[in-house]
Amino acid sequence: MVNRLMTAVATAALALGLIASPALAGQCPLLIKQIADATGNRLDAAGNQAKALAAEAQKLHDEAVKMKEPAKHAESVKKAQEAAKAIGLTLKMK
Repeated sequence: MVNRLMTAVATAALALGLIASPALAGQCPLLIKQIADATGNRLDAAGNQAKALAAEAQKLHDEAVKMKEPAKHAESVKKAQEAAKAIGLTLKMK
């Protein structure tokens, strides 16, 4: 009984990972673009911080695509959210 439960949980986790990975992969460029649009003309410290964080998010996204690593997409989304928070931007998720 316990083996069946553990197998079911593992299968569900794997399925969730396979479903969530492409969603996060498509999310990164959208979030990074929103930050770039919001910081384009900003020269203040918060804008510069957001630009740097967005660049890190882009790097993580590029690595995720190249290496096919879903965890990097999640890191990229987190970094983009940090960048948005630095400038008080509410990101629109797809």
